[in-house]
Amino acid sequence: MEALVAVVTRMFIKYWIYVCGTMFFFVSFEGKIVLYKVIYMVMFLCCVALYQLNYERWRNLLRGFWVAVVVYSMLVLILVYTFQFPSSPYTWSYYTGLSTHRLEDVGLEKFSVPVLFTRIFIPAAFLLVCIVHLHYFHEPFLQLTDLKTVVDTHNSTITRLVHSDGSLVDLSVGGPPEVHLEEEKGGGPVDGEETWMKEEEEEEEDYPCMFDRETLSEQLTVLLSWRLVVDRLSVLFLRLLLSLQRMQRLLWWLLELHINKIVSSYIIWVCVKEVCVFNLLFVLCVGGALPCRAWRPLLSGVCTVWTCVVTVCKMLYQLNVVQPIGYSVNCTMPSNSSIDLSHSVLYSGPVDPAQWVGLRKTDGKLLDYLRYNLMMLALLAFEVTVYRHQELYRLRRNKVPPPTRTLFHDITRRHLDDGVMSCVKYFLNYYFYMFGLETCFLLAVNVIGQRMDLFAAGHAFGLITVLSHRSRKRIASLWPRYCYFLSGVLCFQYLLCIGFPPAACADYPWRRLSSTVDSNVVKWLFLPDHLAPPNPLFLLYDFLLLLGASLQLQVFEEELQPAVQVLAGDNSELDGDDAQICDPIRRLRLSTVPDFMLCRSYLDMMKVIIFSYMFWFVLTVIFITGTTRISIFCMGYLVACFYFLLVGGDLLLKPLRSILLYWDCLIGYNVFVITMKNVLSILACGFIKSLVLNHCWLIQLFSLACTIKGYTRPEQQSSKQCELPSDEAGIIWDGVCFCFLLLQRRVFRSHYFLYVVLDLQNTQLLASRGAELFEASTVKAVRARLEVEKTSMDLLKRQMERIKSRQQKFRKGKEKMLSLTQDSFHTDGQENKKRQKEWWRPWVNHASMVRSGDYYLFETDSEEEEEEKREEDEKKEEELPEKSAFQFVYHAWITDSRTAMRAHRNQKKLLKKNSSERRSRRDDKRTETGVIEVTEEDEEDEEVEDGPDTVLRRFSNTLRFCWVLLSALLDSLTAWLSGLCQEHIDISTVLRIERCMLTQQAKQGDVPSREAINVYYQEQMMKSSRESGLDDSAHEDDEKGGSPDAHEEEAGGETAEEKPEPEGSETGGDSTVDAEGCPECQVAKTSQRSRPKLWRMERVWSSASSEEISGTFSVGESEQPSSSCCLLPPSYSLALGLDQQEASSSSGPPPPARTQELTASELLRNRTFYDDELEASDRFYGNQPQLLQLCYALYNILAARSETVCYLVIVLNHMVSASCLTLVLPVLVFLWAMLSVPRPSKTFWMTAIIYTEVTIVIKYFFQFGFFPFNQKLEVDRSKPFHPPNILGVEKKEGYVLYDLLQLLALFYHRAILKCHGLWDQTVTMETGTPCHHDDQDDSAPDNPSNNMADPNNTLRRRGQRRTHSSSTQQRSPAGSVSSGTQLPGRLDLLLEKLRELSIRTKQYSVSRCMSLYHPLCQFFRALVQPEYSAVTDVYVLMFLADTVDFIIIVFGFWAFGKHSAAADITSSLSEDQVPEAFLVMVLIQFGTMVIDRALYLRKTVLGKLVFQVILVFGIHFWMFFILPTVTERRFNQNLVAQLWYFVKCVYFGLSAYQIRSGYPTRVLGNFLTKSHNYLNLFLFQGFRLVPFLTELRAVMDWVWTDTTLSLSSWICVEDIYAHCFVLKCWRESEKRYPQPRGQKKKRVVKYGMGGLIVLLLICIVWFPLLFMSLIKSVAGVVNRPLDVSLTITLGGFQVDTPVLTHTCTVKVCVH
Repeated sequence: MEALVAVVTRMFIKYWIYVCGTMFFFVSFEGKIVLYKVIYMVMFLCCVALYQLNYERWRNLLRGFWVAVVVYSMLVLILVYTFQFPSSPYTWSYYTGLSTHRLEDVGLEKFSVPVLFTRIFIPAAFLLVCIVHLHYFHEPFLQLTDLKTVVDTHNSTITRLVHSDGSLVDLSVGGPPEVHLEEEKGGGPVDGEETWMKEEEEEEEDYPCMFDRETLSEQLTVLLSWRLVVDRLSVLFLRLLLSLQRMQRLLWWLLELHINKIVSSYIIWVCVKEVCVFNLLFVLCVGGALPCRAWRPLLSGVCTVWTCVVTVCKMLYQLNVVQPIGYSVNCTMPSNSSIDLSHSVLYSGPVDPAQWVGLRKTDGKLLDYLRYNLMMLALLAFEVTVYRHQELYRLRRNKVPPPTRTLFHDITRRHLDDGVMSCVKYFLNYYFYMFGLETCFLLAVNVIGQRMDLFAAGHAFGLITVLSHRSRKRIASLWPRYCYFLSGVLCFQYLLCIGFPPAACADYPWRRLSSTVDSNVVKWLFLPDHLAPPNPLFLLYDFLLLLGASLQLQVFEEELQPAVQVLAGDNSELDGDDAQICDPIRRLRLSTVPDFMLCRSYLDMMKVIIFSYMFWFVLTVIFITGTTRISIFCMGYLVACFYFLLVGGDLLLKPLRSILLYWDCLIGYNVFVITMKNVLSILACGFIKSLVLNHCWLIQLFSLACTIKGYTRPEQQSSKQCELPSDEAGIIWDGVCFCFLLLQRRVFRSHYFLYVVLDLQNTQLLASRGAELFEASTVKAVRARLEVEKTSMDLLKRQMERIKSRQQKFRKGKEKMLSLTQDSFHTDGQENKKRQKEWWRPWVNHASMVRSGDYYLFETDSEEEEEEKREEDEKKEEELPEKSAFQFVYHAWITDSRTAMRAHRNQKKLLKKNSSERRSRRDDKRTETGVIEVTEEDEEDEEVEDGPDTVLRRFSNTLRFCWVLLSALLDSLTAWLSGLCQEHIDISTVLRIERCMLTQQAKQGDVPSREAINVYYQEQMMKSSRESGLDDSAHEDDEKGGSPDAHEEEAGGETAEEKPEPEGSETGGDSTVDAEGCPECQVAKTSQRSRPKLWRMERVWSSASSEEISGTFSVGESEQPSSSCCLLPPSYSLALGLDQQEASSSSGPPPPARTQELTASELLRNRTFYDDELEASDRFYGNQPQLLQLCYALYNILAARSETVCYLVIVLNHMVSASCLTLVLPVLVFLWAMLSVPRPSKTFWMTAIIYTEVTIVIKYFFQFGFFPFNQKLEVDRSKPFHPPNILGVEKKEGYVLYDLLQLLALFYHRAILKCHGLWDQTVTMETGTPCHHDDQDDSAPDNPSNNMADPNNTLRRRGQRRTHSSSTQQRSPAGSVSSGTQLPGRLDLLLEKLRELSIRTKQYSVSRCMSLYHPLCQFFRALVQPEYSAVTDVYVLMFLADTVDFIIIVFGFWAFGKHSAAADITSSLSEDQVPEAFLVMVLIQFGTMVIDRALYLRKTVLGKLVFQVILVFGIHFWMFFILPTVTERRFNQNLVAQLWYFVKCVYFGLSAYQIRSGYPTRVLGNFLTKSHNYLNLFLFQGFRLVPFLTELRAVMDWVWTDTTLSLSSWICVEDIYAHCFVLKCWRESEKRYPQPRGQKKKRVVKYGMGGLIVLLLICIVWFPLLFMSLIKSVAGVVNRPLDVSLTITLGGFQVDTPVLTHTCTVKVCVH
């Protein structure tokens, strides 16, 4: 209770003075304002002013102040009460000489009894409050607020209750004091729960024998229970107090940080709301206090005193003695003025001079009138209170102010890179310290954009002046003058807002009769005016800029302090003038920021986005800025954006000085555009009316429109001919662009950007590494495919040999039987008949062999099935595949969810165990721990599962099953997506590892190079070869039959041994790859993966051994002309490695470039390079949630298929635009890009990028409204052959949207190619520096192998030699003549120069023609005669695309013919004829399908290429030029035609892919029979049910396939294959989805599957009738009769009028 009393007393002491201050307002503003109330307010204002100006003097005079207030209150009460006597008014008037009205102004007035009570009650209450304060709380209050004498309040109960360092034991009743003593000795508070536990233990120890817990009485138990409850509530209440205290401290600290800004902002806001002479002093004080911090206390005191003066003046002005009518002025309005001046301040009414000063009558609402001034005074006093409160708080706790004004004191610069939360806290602390300068620049742009007047132009020029200094140091030296400039401009503008006093009745010069200045021009010039005064709200934006500049001035001062640099970080940036920047590797070693490029946390990911990708995002913003408005300035944005997009990658690798120079030029142009728009706004806002009438082209060219409110705009009728671009004006997008440009400039000058530059350099070094890996995978795929083909051919030959041997045995048996029957004949006749039988032998012909049908013809060892079974067993032994989500659902379906979850968990455990066993090879200890943890978790889960089966448990099991199902579905989807781009993921991983290797070299101070990576791989290969041992290699050579020249192929021990075949074998004496000894044969399933990109591979080994290899080739060709290499192309032998055995030996080290033959998967499988940062990054990505893993998989798909995305966007852009400008790129895509081997070249992508940029510029140029064809847009928009429409330059909304999307896709693809080493297609197999052409030409004669390899270069060199020799021969006579006496004439010299010029011209023209001819020939040669190709078969997809197009034609044929739709269908059905358009389209589509099938079966690549070219040109010409003529509407308005064209583009892409890859060797078989599952089974059965489709396909296959079978036999074989496929599908489904034996089918299966089948059959039976009914009701048009006419005449008689006429309408009949 004493504690509560103490708390309440302390609160009264602290806050009772606020009650007294509040009573001052009640006394002063209650009722009518009188003089004694003004004196009350004067006393209060003097107290507040003294409190702010001198705190100690205020404390000393505070007692006297309250005594004076008490005495004055008593005097007021006595005077008011005594004035109620009857003779008092007369007495006061007689002795003072004041009238009754003047006495009322003083406050002496007669009242009625109720009113008198209210008049006396409030002063009496105020007197009582003051007396209570003076008697009880004044002295304690003085002690509490004494800053010199610090009271020790740590031991008081109140402080312990409130302070966080207090004890918790004081609240416990009867608690032991020992705990408190221990707590004080420990130096910190003991937790409440531990305290209660200790108390209970001590109680048990104190009463061990006297009491037992069970024998306690009931009352004692209740007391103890209540005591525990009270104790717990006390602890909770104390914790609440502690939380409130922390919040209070935080609030006071925030107020200390920002109270100055709050007070300054409020003062300016008050001055802007009420523009007068009184407030001018406030503006001057704020304008001087912000840039000059030393003057802030003085100017704050001036503001306080002036606020008190203004308040008193305003209160005195409300007295009745002041009458404004007496001194108001009426001004006379001129009669012949051309402007309506009735709304001017001078002529709208009487002019009160006091209003210009700031005084006006309020009509009883004085408090509302004074609220701004009183609030200002309160804020000024509160500001001082905040500072003194914090000073008192620190004095009492012996604390010092923090060195930095931050929110989180424990967060410094070294915590910035710890995590996302630390980074957020750091920027909350030091945002303005880091980015204050850029914020000020943005505030300046905001001022310009919000005002757009003369002073905004001044701000723009000031901004240009500051930005021109560029360096932060030079800007810091200029910044004080810039702050003074802003302060002076603010004060000067406020003077303009005040203007001259209107009481003089003198108008401004621009409002006189002789002036023709428009009001809009006056507003733009921000001139004082009585008719249209300047908008004072604009000063708020100037104040915000001044406030930011003042804070930045403080930052410039603080960043030079060492203490601030330690806590907040060094604010210096990378300077272009620094010499160390020229060496980024050296600068990187000196940098203290961590490497973030490997993304080990979410913060690193944010850094990568900001520092790596911000540049491209900024360029996108620049593009949007340029295209959202149509003006000549925005075209400059487009040009700059395209330039930086093209050279951006090279620009980032330049020195920092060059980067900043280019970027500052872009910033300068941006600021120039902002300035020019501001300057031109005088035309848009001031002279827009004359421009609309006479200079509309100027409005369209510069996009002139006034965007500021308050300006008068021209009427809509006059602006119909000239549309104002109001939506395209303004500088909003310019400001956004400026913001991102400044942010990117900070990125360039950041120390983090060094890692981005290093990564770009590493990417440039690995520019062709991805191409090497892709080519290595292609070579491996070719090897695997040829090996599979060779194995299958060998198997087929062995089976044929067995059939032949058995056939010979059967033939010998028959011959013996015939020989026994012919013994009775004569010898001569017997010989003749024998010859005849031998010649006839009817059982040997084809018919007898087909019809014999014995089983010996089909006896086989089924080697294929045994090999497949062996491979499946090996796969099962290697790894158990994880069940998919569908298998998990099926398992739960046939059993129950609990069993399925248990099986799923066991499978997860097994997978974890297998993965832990793999990790145990590297880290045994970590693996053992992981296995133990997994086992314990599983045991716990099993224990949890045991228990009774309740409803709650079932519900939890259901939720758990749904969660597991969702998780399995996400895992399956992620795994499937990752499998689609596994090769891309492997290559990107290898490149990531190699970039990490190059980064480690740079961090060690070495220059990164490819040689180091190759040397590292060679060392690892040598190390692995030494570790393998010579004995093991010899044993393997004996087993594999390898030659002594065999060598190791890969780092992981994979070898490609080659052994010679026997002399009698069919393949000849050349060496082939052994199928059993080669480990690559186990990887033969590579062909099942996504097809690798193709590439022409010059050599797979080093050029150093090129002479040996060429020599070996010549020897091999001369010695073994009948080898198997003669049966294969040379590149196939290269792919198989048949010639590399001769080029290397097992005794020597592997060749240097052998590492380039390793594929990405092999490098990852045999990975030897490990790095801690790389491992941390892998763990970070591996521990991501499943949803993020799915997002990563989707991004990998996008990156792996970025080329397809570009094609798709190009086609969509053309479909939407349907113009000549967009027609070029689709044609180039189908005839160049998609036919390029192995992928589109760098030239194509640069061509597409540049063409897209040129297209955008052309479209942008024709968007200006002054072109004639842009005047009638609605009329010409639907015309298909209107020139702007067909060219693609029509003016429309979103004209460049798809072009922007296309440009982004192209640049994204370019970034992907550069990142994955595919941009540079020159696969440099040499590890040294690349040789120049001159060096190659010089070394050409010394290297005969190079001459043999490149005959074109040889011819070129010979031509050069002839030219050189001829020129020397022509010059030799001149030289001989010069030695003689005669000199050549000018004519001879001229002829000689002409000859040399003609020769040079001829050489140049020939070289240019050859430079165009050779790539073209090489392009077609790569298609028709490829070096090697991983063949593919996409005919099925092409057929499906054609089928979809066929369906589109059938159901939407009207879109390709006449314009109408339903009428054509109805008329065609009614006339019983086939429409011509439908017939032509169907025949053409079916004909292309037949031709495509024929080309596919004949495997004619050249024919397919010609067919592709014809189709591309023909279809594009027909769809975009012929079809719009027929349909009389544009292509982009024909949805069916767009859909048909899109599907046809898919066909073109598949066709080009087929041409580029080549046809497979064996093309027979249905595509649905490639895999055995339910989907393929049902689709195959449906395919066979289509009438005549199976027979048509069989006949076409028989016609265009070389075979010995007859047509009937061919169809029989097809039928056999079909039955075998159906059986295999059922067997495979039984394996994949097993069904327990003896278990009946569930009802879900029966009614689900069976019910759907029954419903489908019913629909098939009754669908025709339903279809005809719907067609009749929907498409049929019923022609109802409207009227009937009947006329009867007499035949043979010519009468003018008929006998009878009858007309009947629907409703009425008329006779």
